[in-house]
Amino acid sequence: MHSASPDVRRTSALSEEKRLAAQRLANGILARLRQLLGLGLGYLTLDRATPTLSAGELQRLRIATQLGSLLFGVVYVLDEPSAGLHPADSHALYDALDALRDAGNSVLVVEHDLHLMRRAQWLVDVGPDAGENGGRILYSGEPEGLRDVARSRTARYLFAEIPAPVSRQRKPTGWLELQGLHRHNLRGVDASIPLGVLTAVTGISGSGKSSLVAQAMPELVRLHLGNEPEDNAADSNLEDAPHGIEASSGHLSGDVDAIQRLVQVDQKPIGRTPRSNLATYTGLFDHVRKLFAATSDARRRRYDAGRFSFNVAKGRCDTCEGEGFVSVELLFMPSVYAPCPTCKGAHYNEDTLKVLWNGRSIAFQIVDEQRLQNDAGADERAGDHYKSQAHQP
Repeated sequence: MHSASPDVRRTSALSEEKRLAAQRLANGILARLRQLLGLGLGYLTLDRATPTLSAGELQRLRIATQLGSLLFGVVYVLDEPSAGLHPADSHALYDALDALRDAGNSVLVVEHDLHLMRRAQWLVDVGPDAGENGGRILYSGEPEGLRDVARSRTARYLFAEIPAPVSRQRKPTGWLELQGLHRHNLRGVDASIPLGVLTAVTGISGSGKSSLVAQAMPELVRLHLGNEPEDNAADSNLEDAPHGIEASSGHLSGDVDAIQRLVQVDQKPIGRTPRSNLATYTGLFDHVRKLFAATSDARRRRYDAGRFSFNVAKGRCDTCEGEGFVSVELLFMPSVYAPCPTCKGAHYNEDTLKVLWNGRSIAFQIVDEQRLQNDAGADERAGDHYKSQAHQP
């Protein structure tokens, strides 16, 4: 440092001002490390690549960042922060949330964890059921008051009125033997997985559950079935991992021939793009796009079904690129999303939204009545024509 910077050579390396500057830097570093230790992340090395961290570890790292920001007067909204956390780790999370509150902030948590509910100072119960049967505030107040709300399903579990169901006993039909597994913190691990039964793999966050069950075992099973292993590095952010993601090693034995297929259900976004939703993923939206493409207005404009996809540039909004929202960067805080100022969340450009079927645009918005009267008859005839063709063998 002294040889490269002439301006610092004028004073000794142990001068009072340099020691003061070093002390301030060290205090800041130690404060952040204490937060990580307090959240139960002391086992992580500082050069650990973020794609190798579990969901629980990433959640607590974000909370540690907020604790170090020293902000106050902020409303923090957390969506199920205890998801994936072992009960031993949850208490560190609870203490971190209390620290955010005690710093002069408001903390709102969407949560199913009973211990966190009991620890809350105020509880809001929404229900009574899901979907159309939900959306009502059943209770708002101190947790103990929820006991008297008969319509609340949460109250039955919060106050232990419903016992845990008894597990059905089933005998394994075979065993899958995993030998010499190497993946992340798994070093030469042997494991026996029963077949034909429901198996739960537990352990504290970062203990290697996902490395064993969601990474190492599926890779070895795919190789046994003759499939190419998935390229995990392609789906990961490797900016912090210059050497990429390590591959699993080990071998299978036991009743491995009893496995004919591997289906892995994970938490990755469905579809190929972030614009995917349930309708596009299941193929339902393909029929909707064809209905709009069959209208007289669409044929007159020479719009095909691809025009009504928000994944295609010709039909989607140019501002938000079909996402319906734009990202707003905030200093010291995670980015927030707001409706697109151009399409107002409709996903499509103005020309595409002008095409109507049964009085609605492709964004399912009702458009001006004058145009409905002019186009309703033609659109219904076009829709009937499409339906008759769709039902032909």
